[in-house]
Amino acid sequence: MKIFEITLLLLGSIIGAGFATGAEIVTFFGYLQLPTWVIALIVGLMMSLIVILEVVISYPSKAQQKTLQQKTTTCKFLYLVFVIIYLILYTVMTAGITQLTNTWICLISLALCILITLFGFQKLSKLNSFIVLIIIVLIITTTLPHLSFKTNFQYNYQHTFDAFYWALLYAGLNCFMYPELIKALAQIHKRRTIILAGIITSLIVAILFGLILSVIKLTNTQTALIPLLAVAPNPITMVVILLAVLSSQYTALFAIIQRLQIMIPTTKNKPLLTATLISFLALIGSYCGFNHIIKFTYPLIGGFTCFYLLFSFLLVLRHHSH
Repeated sequence: MKIFEITLLLLGSIIGAGFATGAEIVTFFGYLQLPTWVIALIVGLMMSLIVILEVVISYPSKAQQKTLQQKTTTCKFLYLVFVIIYLILYTVMTAGITQLTNTWICLISLALCILITLFGFQKLSKLNSFIVLIIIVLIITTTLPHLSFKTNFQYNYQHTFDAFYWALLYAGLNCFMYPELIKALAQIHKRRTIILAGIITSLIVAILFGLILSVIKLTNTQTALIPLLAVAPNPITMVVILLAVLSSQYTALFAIIQRLQIMIPTTKNKPLLTATLISFLALIGSYCGFNHIIKFTYPLIGGFTCFYLLFSFLLVLRHHSH
């Protein structure tokens, strides 16, 4: 049960607006002329590697934790970069709600995010398990009727290297918020439990990724603003997307608040005000446009995550050598 709940919590930060609509998947992999399930396998492998690396870095021994904390607390700029990236992700989710519905529904969504985030981590985790489970079931039931083993393009296996490259950036993007979740989970779960849950998460993501990309390519809806909705324009698809956006919204807001409390300890005393101000900034930023933000910021975030994880991992290795 512990692994199941952790898996659903980790999935909740991935299956957001970009994933559930297919826009994010198309941005990274839409042009690749490879078997869809080969791409999905590569994505799953890269995501597993990133998750394991993040657990190693974010769940160190007590001595390492103290050393790393001393190093990072002196670097306010790095903390600021994290907050900005979390805010971009929160803004993308908010833009997704605005594009799908209207401003009033978006305001209700933001209010729910603030309320859920203030519940505390354990209640958030349980609620998230319920919502994400519904999302997974709905994605499967939405995509399976449109799935076919027929292909309508030639494979170009020279794109294999490109698939690994974009899968690494994609994994870095989608696992960017994991350190905040891992640190919270580390208070009640063992390291190997989180690693196993992370690997299972990667497997589920690969399966859902394969289903979504397959039906989008088969129906030639890569250029649609909301590809999955263009594949299956029905209320079920809309529910899937809205629930997915909500789950990623409150996960992103939780990550922002956690990081801000480290940067500015006084925000612990005013969580409602902090969450409200962050949500207001996300609402303003969302008017830049859902697809526009994804296209220009997501690859950059993925690249930053990979470089940051490599740097942090080298710090951990250096600490072990001493």
